[in-house]
Amino acid sequence: MAAPAQVTWAKTDKTGAEIVAIGGVRKSLFGKAEWRLSVEEAVTLIEQDEWRFFVEDRGDRLWLDLCEDEEGAKTISADGPVKLLL
Repeated sequence: MAAPAQVTWAKTDKTGAEIVAIGGVRKSLFGKAEWRLSVEEAVTLIEQDEWRFFVEDRGDRLWLDLCEDEEGAKTISADGPVKLLL
C-alpha cells in the first residue's frame, strides 16, 4: 500500500511547461521528513506502489496521477486545479 506524501512545491523547466522535480513533507511514525524527487524518481515510486502524491486545497487532498505521452514517456499529471496549487 502506497504511503501518502504531500507535495508542497514543484520545479519546472525553463519554459514553465513541464515539472522536473517535486518536493514536500511526508509524515511517518517518527514525525515529518522533507523530501525532494525528480519526476523520474516519483514515477518509479508511484509505479512500485510505494508513495502516492497529493496537494492540499482547503483541507481537501487532490491526488497526482501518472500520465503517458504518445511516445510512452511518463510524467506526473498536473492538470486542472493541481497545476494552480503547485
